[in-house]
Amino acid sequence: MKSFVCVLSLVAISSASILPIKLKGAGKHTPQLREVSQCAGHENDVLQVLPGSTSPDEICMPGTSAMDLHSRMTEDLPNDLTIQLDLKKLDPFPMHVPCLNGVGSCPYDICGIIENMADTFCPSFPDSQPCGCPLLAGDLILNGLEIPVPDMGSLGLFMAGDYEATATFFSAANPDVSLGCINLQFALKQC
Repeated sequence: MKSFVCVLSLVAISSASILPIKLKGAGKHTPQLREVSQCAGHENDVLQVLPGSTSPDEICMPGTSAMDLHSRMTEDLPNDLTIQLDLKKLDPFPMHVPCLNGVGSCPYDICGIIENMADTFCPSFPDSQPCGCPLLAGDLILNGLEIPVPDMGSLGLFMAGDYEATATFFSAANPDVSLGCINLQFALKQC
C-alpha cells in the first residue's frame, strides 16, 4: 500500500506539461490520463504544477506503474517533507476515506518513503540529485520509474472505484506553511 501512496505522491509533485504514465496491468486494460491541477490559492507555493500535468486515470491492483516524472521546485525542500493526502471515494456514494493504520487520508513522510524504496527510486534519480532528501531546487526529472501496486486481496473489492485527492506538502517542523498543494483524480481497478 505504501507504493500506492508513492505513486500518488510522485504524481502529485510532478509538474511537467506532459507526464507520460504507462500502467501495466493484466489483460486489455489501457489506462487513460487525467489532469493534475494546482489547488486554488497555491499559485506561488514552492512546488508548482504547470498546466497540462497529468496523473493515472486508472491504477491497476495488482500492477506496475511505469512513470517519467518532471518536477520543479523553486527552493530546496526540507528533510522532513510531508504530504497530507486527503482522499474522497466517489462511488457508490461520496465518502471521506479515513486514515486507518497509516493508510488513507493520512500524513506521509515522503523522505522516509524514498529511503525505504531506494531500490525502486534511486536508479531513476539524476546525478544532480542525491537519492533522498532534501529534494533540491530546480527541475527533477525521473525517467523509467516503476512503482509496484500490490494485490489488495479481498480489500480490493472495497477499494476499487473513483477517487478525488488533495495532496498538501509541508515541513513536519512547520506544518502551517504550505509548500505545495495538488488536486488529483484517479480510479483504482482490479485488473
